[in-house]
Amino acid sequence: MIIPFGEGKSIYDGHNKTFFAIAYENNVFDDTTLIDAYLPVVQNPRYVLPSAPTGSTLFCDNATPSNCPATAGFIQAYNKQYATPNTSNVLTARIDTKLFRNNDFTFGIQFARKNNKRTNGNTVTKLENAFQAKNNDTDAYNFTDNHVFGSSIVNQFRAQWSKYTPSFEAPNPFDPVVIVAYRDPVSNSVRSLVMGNSTVSSGSNFPDTRNETRWQFQESLTWIKGGHSLKMGFDIQNVVSKVVGLGDATGTFNFPTVFDFSRNFLSQYRQNFGTGQDVKNRYYGVFFNDQVQLFPTVTLSAGLRYERETAVTDKNNFGPRLGLAWDPFKSGRGVIRFGAGIFYNRVLLRTVGESIQNTGGNLIGFNSNSIGTSSSDSRQLAIEAAISARFPNSFATVAELKALVLAACLTAVAPLAPCSDSLGFTQGGFIAGVGTRQVEKDLKIPESYQFNVGFEREIWKGWVFEANYTWNKTARLWRDTNINVPVLPSGFASFTDYLLTHPYTITNSNGTLRTYSFVLGATNDTSGVGTCSFTTTNTCVVNLNSTNTGSTSPAAASTGNNNNATGNPIPIAKAAIGALRPFPLIGDEVSQIGSRGNALYQGLVLEFRSRFRKLGRGFGASFRAAYTLSKTLDDGLNNTANAEIDGDFSREWARNLQDRRHRLAFSGTFETPWWLGKLRYSPLVRWGSSAPFNLGNGSGADRNLNDNSTDRPNFSGNIRDIVWREPGTPIPTALLAQFSLQPIGSKSGNLPRNAGTGPSFYTFDLSVTREFKFGERLTFRPVVQFDNILNAAVFSYGSAFIDFGTSAAAQSAFLVPTRTYRQRQVRLGIRIDF
Repeated sequence: MIIPFGEGKSIYDGHNKTFFAIAYENNVFDDTTLIDAYLPVVQNPRYVLPSAPTGSTLFCDNATPSNCPATAGFIQAYNKQYATPNTSNVLTARIDTKLFRNNDFTFGIQFARKNNKRTNGNTVTKLENAFQAKNNDTDAYNFTDNHVFGSSIVNQFRAQWSKYTPSFEAPNPFDPVVIVAYRDPVSNSVRSLVMGNSTVSSGSNFPDTRNETRWQFQESLTWIKGGHSLKMGFDIQNVVSKVVGLGDATGTFNFPTVFDFSRNFLSQYRQNFGTGQDVKNRYYGVFFNDQVQLFPTVTLSAGLRYERETAVTDKNNFGPRLGLAWDPFKSGRGVIRFGAGIFYNRVLLRTVGESIQNTGGNLIGFNSNSIGTSSSDSRQLAIEAAISARFPNSFATVAELKALVLAACLTAVAPLAPCSDSLGFTQGGFIAGVGTRQVEKDLKIPESYQFNVGFEREIWKGWVFEANYTWNKTARLWRDTNINVPVLPSGFASFTDYLLTHPYTITNSNGTLRTYSFVLGATNDTSGVGTCSFTTTNTCVVNLNSTNTGSTSPAAASTGNNNNATGNPIPIAKAAIGALRPFPLIGDEVSQIGSRGNALYQGLVLEFRSRFRKLGRGFGASFRAAYTLSKTLDDGLNNTANAEIDGDFSREWARNLQDRRHRLAFSGTFETPWWLGKLRYSPLVRWGSSAPFNLGNGSGADRNLNDNSTDRPNFSGNIRDIVWREPGTPIPTALLAQFSLQPIGSKSGNLPRNAGTGPSFYTFDLSVTREFKFGERLTFRPVVQFDNILNAAVFSYGSAFIDFGTSAAAQSAFLVPTRTYRQRQVRLGIRIDF
């Protein structure tokens, strides 16, 4: 780099001393999302729908539309393609310079601006005013200083600072969230119509919502003393993530049916106040390593690293490492390597934010469903009626909502417990004094025990063969358990057995008793509940074999507030065992993260490669071929994974969702002579064998009553027959007949985790570039990058469950992949050197 100043002069001559590079990237991903929903025919006079139906046919919002009751509303179809593009602009720059003799300095910057309106699925049931654009800005600076102190000491110092700032664009950021449940006339399943400022919780989308500032310093000193090469140093990182929880921040109104929406009767209201969560973590690492030449052909390396993170109390994290390299050929053309060590994962800030920092008392939440132990509690009904009268206005302060809660509660008829202004409120993640998200007191940082042995040999000049075997066992992975699961009384094998001998009784509004008696009836029963009387003492029969996945709890009418509700089988069963919970006043999951997960990876990689060389006549090439034989097992998808039988992760041990037993990769660089354009081609061809996928029991239904949607079905056939199928292929009716649902209350289905066999994948990427020189100092390198140039369909199940369901729509989609990824992309770029 030369900075000119006047004719023939310069204020700085950086020739052969200072270099810089600038890159700019613009990406535009045009995408659309299909709004495939149904709208209420009769609207709520307090809330005008932002869209009008596109279909004219009226459908009854009821499980049996042929006999539409007077208490059911009507819906009409609404379909629209909505533009949801993803755009980004990224600028990076770097400068390398020699400050003075024996010193090199590098400084880099990055600025990124991204706007993403894409959704997670190809169809949604939310309207236009519920779409949000997720924006994020990134500013980062880094520098590296290398200094040589004589012939035996080299020092490297590195530092970086970065800031990540997200923001969200909503059509109206102050709108509440409005959710209306309706029954889809095609699938006969209950779905949710979402309107308003559709926000998400900070926990499940932590990477998108954190405002993070990070700085890091690294120091490394290498000292050559005799036959020893000593290396020592430290690493300090500080992260401050200020998270604004978007979930329910503007108020969320839930309506159980379109009929209830039209008459302005809500079933639940939620709002969070003080949703900021500050996550602070400082990482310290210090290491020492000694590499010594034991013999002319043997090199030994041994070291120790200590790590500490302030977000958890785990302090005993020492990681010894040992390595050995041996040249058995005594020619420098081959080597056998061995290495082993203990390594530690990093603290997962999302879990820290939810389960540790969240208990500080700043977050105050309100949920009307947490008032009392039943949806028929007269206090809850009176408070929800008062909130309905305000719809769609939410509350500006906690004090305003507390005043309404107390005033409304005092109007309740025959309250089951005293009134107070704290009903329905949680503070710092607590309900009734119990933290709803917790971590175990002895939470540990996950640690890995790694072993590797490898062989590398130059077969002939420029051609190298290499083989590596790796064994990696990871323990203390974070997993989630529900410590508020109902406790099964002694003498019963499952809650199915318990329910069959313990009917559940509630009091009707007129004082008569409604008793739910549980039986094991027909397995094709889509209703699951017999006729109930809300005015006389009677018994309602509940079929624990029913396929009904509805979420309606049983309720008694309260004048002016709600109607009677028979309920659906699963919520009825949950209500029947609610008193058996350790914390019955919560009535739902109490999540606790603990260090109990495990994973194991074994892999053999065979590689054959050549260095770039001229082939003559203007041609040149390099080549690499790699084959990987591997197996990855684990007992959970991520750090908040739950087991099907709560806490029993031994049953979850199975192939990882990303496990592909065989992988092949071919890559290289090929140069052509001038008469073929002097182009440089860089292809990358990859193939992987099938990966597994998981099977759920249909719509995430909680049939084992442990508050988690991890249930799997029963299967009576050969697991090898559970193989994916392409869209449009015939429905495997014979295979479907071998699946069944376990009775409500059973501990689990018998199907193992990740039992399905998914598709293989194949992709072909290609980069084409050419260099143009203008004089001695100016060079242009335009490049065209083709990702998946053949646009091969790369099917993926991701982390989604492929549910076994009994409806026609569910069986039609059974074993069909839910999405594809790596669609063909073409990117253009240019590099300028001067």
